[in-house]
Amino acid sequence: MIEEIRATRVNENELAIFWLWQNSFILKTNKGTLIAIDPYFSHSVNKYENPDTNYVHPEIPMRPEETLVDYVFCTHDHLDHTDPDTLPIIAKSSPKTKFLGTPESCNHFLKMGVPQDNVIRLDAKVTIELADFKVTPVYSIPESTIRLWGKTTGRTMTTHYGYIFDFDFVKLYNMGDSSPDVVKDPMKILKDVIPFSPEIAILPIIGDIRDRKPEDAFAFAKIIRPKIVIPCHYGCFATRTIDPQIFAELFRDEPEIKPIIIEPKGKYVYKA
Repeated sequence: MIEEIRATRVNENELAIFWLWQNSFILKTNKGTLIAIDPYFSHSVNKYENPDTNYVHPEIPMRPEETLVDYVFCTHDHLDHTDPDTLPIIAKSSPKTKFLGTPESCNHFLKMGVPQDNVIRLDAKVTIELADFKVTPVYSIPESTIRLWGKTTGRTMTTHYGYIFDFDFVKLYNMGDSSPDVVKDPMKILKDVIPFSPEIAILPIIGDIRDRKPEDAFAFAKIIRPKIVIPCHYGCFATRTIDPQIFAELFRDEPEIKPIIIEPKGKYVYKA
């Protein structure tokens, strides 16, 4: 897979987006910079959570040792987003890779053995500049919700970020996950996304929340108003997947927003 990614030509004012199931993406710029988002290239959920977990695709989409990327971004510290069986192998195979994420994900990186110099802890709403792009983390689940969950369950809950990547000619928003209160009141988090006016939005259409629906992501898209919307958080776990065409069909009366379904291990090239 990495050979195909490296062989993909990306011209000026283009961005290549590769989907590797769930919320696992690799972005490639015309400078050749490779950015991985939530690489889940193992079956660690079986190992650490539920041995009976079944997958839509029994094989992993990419071997961790071939994931030679410049940056890894993790949206939150859950197994399928901050994978303890993928990230240490990437760090060992690609010593120059920088790992970025929430406070909890960064603490986990260090426990996995990622060198401290390669870990960059991100703060919400603070933009940083890296190579040929900028990135701004924004909450995908409000801080107040995380605190309430922790108080209610008595467990330490994890910070959830979405990321806004700015490549000058295009901005891409990856939401990561959402929560029931965000579905009920999207402006709790989208008020911080709207000012960026991202042309591309990657939104979860099913997943951890039992009642998460494609209609939720459709509602988010109508608020953000991107040119392109890409569904995610499906196509991995057999009990948590859906036909993405159901999501795409919701946009039949929204001609200004184009849904793009990326095939498993496929790519989409955005051209400004």
